[in-house]
Amino acid sequence: MKMSRKKMAILIVGLLVVAGVIIQAVWRPFAHRKATGTEALAFDIHRPDVVIDSEALSRLPRDILRVPLLHDVLTQDFVDYYESDNTRLSAEGALRRLAFEHQLDWRDELMRRVFDEPAHVLLWRSPDGRPGYWLMSMHRNGLAKLLQGIGNVAASDSQLSQVAKLSGDVPVYALKLAVGRTLLFATKDDRLVVLSAPGMLLDEKGGLLSERADAVSGMLSSGHDDAPGAYQLDAVGDAPKGHRVVVSANYLSFGYQAFFSGLNALRFDFSSNGNGNGNGNGNGNGNAAATWQTSALIDPDKLPQQWNSADLWRALPANPAACTSLPADWKEASNLLGKVTANAGGADGAAAIGDQLAGPAAVCWYAKSTLVAPVFVARVKTQDAAGSAALKGALGKTFSDVIGAYEVKAAKADGADSGYLRLPVTTREPSADVTVWQRPVSARSGTALTSKASFASQLSAERYFPVTLALAHGYLIFSPDSRLVDDTLAVLDKRYPALADTLAPQRLPRTILTLTPSSAAALVEREAATALPVDQEAVFRNASRTHLVPKLHALAHYPPVSLTLPPNLPKSAGWVPVQWWFDRAKGDAAAPDAGTGAPDAPADQPGTEGD
Repeated sequence: MKMSRKKMAILIVGLLVVAGVIIQAVWRPFAHRKATGTEALAFDIHRPDVVIDSEALSRLPRDILRVPLLHDVLTQDFVDYYESDNTRLSAEGALRRLAFEHQLDWRDELMRRVFDEPAHVLLWRSPDGRPGYWLMSMHRNGLAKLLQGIGNVAASDSQLSQVAKLSGDVPVYALKLAVGRTLLFATKDDRLVVLSAPGMLLDEKGGLLSERADAVSGMLSSGHDDAPGAYQLDAVGDAPKGHRVVVSANYLSFGYQAFFSGLNALRFDFSSNGNGNGNGNGNGNGNAAATWQTSALIDPDKLPQQWNSADLWRALPANPAACTSLPADWKEASNLLGKVTANAGGADGAAAIGDQLAGPAAVCWYAKSTLVAPVFVARVKTQDAAGSAALKGALGKTFSDVIGAYEVKAAKADGADSGYLRLPVTTREPSADVTVWQRPVSARSGTALTSKASFASQLSAERYFPVTLALAHGYLIFSPDSRLVDDTLAVLDKRYPALADTLAPQRLPRTILTLTPSSAAALVEREAATALPVDQEAVFRNASRTHLVPKLHALAHYPPVSLTLPPNLPKSAGWVPVQWWFDRAKGDAAAPDAGTGAPDAPADQPGTEGD
């Protein structure tokens, strides 16, 4: 039966509304954000922060839950979220009304096509730090002929309009979903490209941004873009198998790439037949059904000491909630420190500190402290007495310049009428090779109670951070919580067990992350309770007890898990597999194993049957 222009327009509108709904449902780019206007948006069209290739977007949440740990921690709401989302329900209501009023019988088919078609999605961070801008490219397949008359519809429709033309006279259409929410889309032959906001393609005057217009034209012509090349990936083509999710390390590090030198991206592949999704290097290691595989894009030339973290694990206390190794670029990090201390003339001291640090650093969270007070550890280069004295001087001055807050009561106690007054820095040397600097800093989220401090009368809040820096036995240690520094010093003095004692010796150099679920669960549960006082947040606190706490208790039953890189890294930049290990005690039949059931046995990746 021939379809009229009116029915064709309704179909086009329904298709794009549902396309926007699936993106909103899974990544929520519109959630809690001011609607994007017509101004051009700042991002690099050639290098997205996230790349998703999926055989069917509707299956992605459910396939994520094939990872046993995530299956126990996440709820069914994670899978069914897009079914009950307000935007989805509103769109379904509109589609039902249109189908009823115009005697159309395409709603179910339309929903199935959009949710189950292969899709290529690129996402960029918005100013609030979330992946708020997105572009989706997909085949129209059976809908191609139905889209041919869209130009005639756009000429007279108030919701659908033509706003520009790409090269080859390819029209670009704008579809208004709501006030301040407009999608752009373009079609050519059997391809469809949808953009989440006009500013992704148009400038303030409505003109095309040439570089981005060329990129979109290329997607419509060939179905390809620069994202695979930016991350050294094979193009998956128009019919990807399973899912492939790539996230840039710059996005994961909130822009602090200086602390992740040599790590460019992480990739997660899902395949129902155990085959990788095209990493360009042929190093997929899955051979079981329905597996997730993890890989890292490594540039070995930028890795400090080839990312060997063994010395760090020998210095850190055992049983952390979470620990990760950071392949820091100390020259760039010292430049950042120099900018912080520039007003105090500390740029030279920052450079001197950066020159004396070597190898990767580590950051760890412990259940005894808080999420805002981890401990940082880095190695110091071997030096003579003069070099050691110079480093101590630079550390002491920089610590005094950077750390501290204005203490109103302290200023009054000293009789000062104005000025930036902080509590003094205390310095102690408990042994010949150990120097410790400390300064109390008032803060509502501090780790220590003001009432228990001898200097309580000078503090400005009920809690404070005993911010501490230590130089000891060739290590630099820093934490807002002095207890974690003291524990690390105890490890170096052989008075406290080290994290290395709980890891397999052969895995120490290549371990890049370790997690103790029981400690992590205890830390998150206590932090949630602190953030939701019973007298101020009774409703949210009750919701936390009902929904969050049971999931944390389920997480706590998992054994420690760690991630390792291969023993030998490539000589040039490329993808390498990341291996997951679940370390369970011998005879603990109830703990999830890593595939073979043996202690320290490797899991092929999370999601492998038996992991």
